[in-house]
Amino acid sequence: QPMVDAESDSGRELWDRFSLVPVMHDNAKRTAGIVLPLVLIIGLLLSAGIFTFLNRSIVDGILVSNRDNEAAAMALARGGIQLGTAVVYRQRHRAQVLAMSSRDAGSTLDDFWARVGSSSLETDWGGKLVVEIEDTGSRLNINALVPQGVAPQGEEVSQESQANQEAEEFLVEILRKVIGEMQPSTEREFTYDERELSRNLIDYIDADDIAINGRNEDDYYLSQIPPYSPANGPLMSIDEIAMIEGFDVELTNALRPYLTVYPLLGDQGINVNTAPSHVLALLYYGSSGDMNLAREDVVTDVMKVREAGRFVCTQTESDPKKCVPLSEVGLADGGIYPPVTLPQTSLTFKITARAEVNEVTRIIEAVIDTTNRETPQLLSWRSN
Repeated sequence: QPMVDAESDSGRELWDRFSLVPVMHDNAKRTAGIVLPLVLIIGLLLSAGIFTFLNRSIVDGILVSNRDNEAAAMALARGGIQLGTAVVYRQRHRAQVLAMSSRDAGSTLDDFWARVGSSSLETDWGGKLVVEIEDTGSRLNINALVPQGVAPQGEEVSQESQANQEAEEFLVEILRKVIGEMQPSTEREFTYDERELSRNLIDYIDADDIAINGRNEDDYYLSQIPPYSPANGPLMSIDEIAMIEGFDVELTNALRPYLTVYPLLGDQGINVNTAPSHVLALLYYGSSGDMNLAREDVVTDVMKVREAGRFVCTQTESDPKKCVPLSEVGLADGGIYPPVTLPQTSLTFKITARAEVNEVTRIIEAVIDTTNRETPQLLSWRSN
């Protein structure tokens, strides 16, 4: 083959033609190497988008379902409060009828309102409702310890001082018992001065602004952030105890199972015939200057009387067959503080409605006062 002169026209043409072949092969390889990753990336993006859409659809569906279940549970719980209100109002009218016939046995755990919580109601659409009713007299009314009204004058000052002294000694015993039962915290030890706490609580509730030790009781509360003033009146809730000087949330929660603030202006002591055993242990009885909390054997005797379908009373004429005098349960010495007339007819009730719909639970607590014979009065309402 003769050599081709690259400088000639024909040689230059042949040279250019054959020299382009490797370039075309390289471009084709580059194109093939880019397209595959692009396809994979686009496919991955599409897959991620579809997955996100499906996941969002599922989450939205769950949220909508939960909202529907929550609304249904709340509506069911509200219905439970209405049902409980009807039950306690029925009890109110029954008590009136019995009172007219002189056969009033007061409020006991044998009453219909007390047995309501032993069963549950179920709907055909998956709802479940439990209504529990509690006589507020079954706990110690903390407001009953401090006389309410305007600041005393003259002889009333000494009378209030004597009443406060009785309340102080009682509170000291209660706080000593409750604090002794509190579990030690891993972070700190519970160190409280029971007598100082008792005086602070009385000062917070009584009508004047002078503390028992003579100082201005407003000084502590006005120095808080934000500042506030003592109630100088009945407590509106057990939570308010945590705001009293010396008290805290832990101690307030420890006192909660024993106490109530209802009725706000009530002066009756614990209803022996409805109180649970741990509250019966707060019965403070004896002669003036020699009073003590109820011993275990006293609590046991009271519980036995109630299990036998009878009730403890101070007025034996209410029902001679079922009435058990205080002397038979070890409460004859002196009297009970705060004073209570037994059998005691309850007019204020705490109603708890617990509704469950497809594992969504809502609870409503309401306190109903049935003192008014025409219309029940709602004293408090809390839902969660």
